[in-house]
Amino acid sequence: MLEHLEPLFVKNKVTHALWGHVHRYGKFCPMNSFTCGSKGLDGVDWEAFPAHIVIGMAGQDRQPIWEPRPDCPNDPIFPQTKRSLYRGSEFGYTRSVATKEKLQLSYVGNHDGEVHDMVEILASGQVLSGSGASAFDGAGARGKAAQSKSSLLVEGAIVLVFVAFVSYVLGFISRSRKVATSKNSWTTVKMTEDV
Repeated sequence: MLEHLEPLFVKNKVTHALWGHVHRYGKFCPMNSFTCGSKGLDGVDWEAFPAHIVIGMAGQDRQPIWEPRPDCPNDPIFPQTKRSLYRGSEFGYTRSVATKEKLQLSYVGNHDGEVHDMVEILASGQVLSGSGASAFDGAGARGKAAQSKSSLLVEGAIVLVFVAFVSYVLGFISRSRKVATSKNSWTTVKMTEDV
């Protein structure tokens, strides 16, 4: 695959490649022939190499986690190379937001709903990582993605639905008590004898 696909990716200036099969998340630097290219930091010209991103975080959980083995704590099963900028072994999903200026991919963990990693690809093809305008730092720092207006609207709608549901339940309980107490009380009936 490296022999046949990578030359096509580089020649056609492919900005990123999304991969699956491995049930984990991983982000690699933009590279060609296992060599990280320039990211355009400090005025250096950037090279149009594809960033490889593994997005197989759902599905089967039978693969070993990316942690040291108990019998060899200093020797990980899958050593993290310098090309690997971030690894995640929790289930999750990838959220994509595309505008005219950039494409933003965020890795969101199912266990906490938080953004654990983010990559931004500018319209020019330059690949940035993390939050803000800083490019790949090689450490795989976890960045928070800025919340979009639509996600804030969704959160607001969820809060409103929750408040409406709680109000309904409280109203139902209040009415049930009122009906129960009215059934147990006697109403005096006037009895009139011959008038």
